[in-house]
Amino acid sequence: MKIKLNSLYNHLFRTFRGRLAMSYIAVEFMILLIAAVLIYSFLSVQIYQEVDEELFHDAEQLVESLEHAPKEAWPFHLQSFATHYRGVVQLVNREGAILFNVGEELAGHDKEDVAHAILDAFSGNSTVFVSTRGLLRQDNLRVAVMPIRIQNQIISVAILARTTSDIQKFFKLLYMIGGALGLLSMLISGLVGYRMARRSLRPINDITDAAQAVSNGDLSRRLKTSGHDQEIDVLIESLNKMFVCLEDNFNSQKRFVSDTSHELRHPITILKGEIEVALLQERSPEEYKALLKQLFAISNRMQHIVNDMLTLAQADAGTLEIPQEKVDLSLLLQEVGQDHLMLFSKRNIHLEMDIPENLEIMGDQHRIERVFYNLLNNAFRYAPEASTVTLSAMSEGERVIIRVADQGAGVSAKARPHLFERFYRADDARTNQQGEGAGLGLAICKHIILAHQGKISIQSQPNEGAVFQVVLPLSSVNPDFSKRLQNIIREKPTN
Repeated sequence: MKIKLNSLYNHLFRTFRGRLAMSYIAVEFMILLIAAVLIYSFLSVQIYQEVDEELFHDAEQLVESLEHAPKEAWPFHLQSFATHYRGVVQLVNREGAILFNVGEELAGHDKEDVAHAILDAFSGNSTVFVSTRGLLRQDNLRVAVMPIRIQNQIISVAILARTTSDIQKFFKLLYMIGGALGLLSMLISGLVGYRMARRSLRPINDITDAAQAVSNGDLSRRLKTSGHDQEIDVLIESLNKMFVCLEDNFNSQKRFVSDTSHELRHPITILKGEIEVALLQERSPEEYKALLKQLFAISNRMQHIVNDMLTLAQADAGTLEIPQEKVDLSLLLQEVGQDHLMLFSKRNIHLEMDIPENLEIMGDQHRIERVFYNLLNNAFRYAPEASTVTLSAMSEGERVIIRVADQGAGVSAKARPHLFERFYRADDARTNQQGEGAGLGLAICKHIILAHQGKISIQSQPNEGAVFQVVLPLSSVNPDFSKRLQNIIREKPTN
């Protein structure tokens, strides 16, 4: 029994829906209590006012009939009035003697309120009303005392009383019906509040289940919006976006670790195999020298992969430092293009360059140079023989647009959204070219350009080539460069 009571207590007072239901009941109880007090106050005033008016009217009729009749006829008038009147009828003279009495005696020694009313009436007050008991007592009497004047002298007083038992019965019936309806109303309010809270908290339960599922590793869990509760739907949409981001980040990290281990496992296996073979037998110095050159090339490739991973990790953590130095972009692009002429000539690929002068940006020259080396190497890898690769630049307002276009097979619409992801390549093949063969080149390009407050994108259709576009702000819009330039102008000595 104690366990059940504890369970009921916890369910009602330690759960949101239980506390909400109890709040509904408490509010309903307060409303009903205030309503009951107001209704009783209003009804009691109205009812007792009507009773007093009837008493006054009856007393006025009795007194008027007695004042206009001789004293010998008073018993006849009093008896006739008492026959039709439901209540107490008394007549008291100045000496306190009861001249006529029908019903309960009101002028006795234990009726102090009535005695005071009789004195007030003999003092000249026209009509005095009193109650012999509390208003909630069934034996309460409403009493009216009115003086009888003969030749402008008060010779006696008429006392009329009426019981309020029928009124109290009405009020008791009203209390019983009101109490029953109040209890029923509170019960219904509690049940409705509980059901409303349970219905309102149903999405919260779904959110809790989804959060627990996600914490246990099920990142594919999603919540459904109800379309009825706007606040809950906004929360669900926000949580779904968070779950999508968590799943994408987790899958990205998982794929990153998997692809990194895959890329490093191959050169490490080769390195380990070459070292094991070298240790099996003695070799000549020339053979050791050739072996060391091969091992150096393998370690150099591993170093490129590790450096690229470090660059991406710094970009993800927001710690990729970009020195703000003036970069002659026109000269940089021309030098990068010249460095690729010999490479392109091996496959009879023609490089066209359209680069205007005086293009200046702020940033890291070496990293910007690396971006366009990667893009031109990428164009060389996919451009067919005897085709043309175009490197062009143009200023547009306060930005510069650089394009690297090839005439290769292009990139499919399915692959384009993933082209700048790490370890992703559109042909899904893994080459062993040094440096950029790990599939990190375009991902690094994207982070370097973003760190320079720029944008990189691709425009391509299958069998129509690909155009990589880089947008960078010119140095004139860089506040650090402008401030530095103004300081240089101020500090420049005058002749």
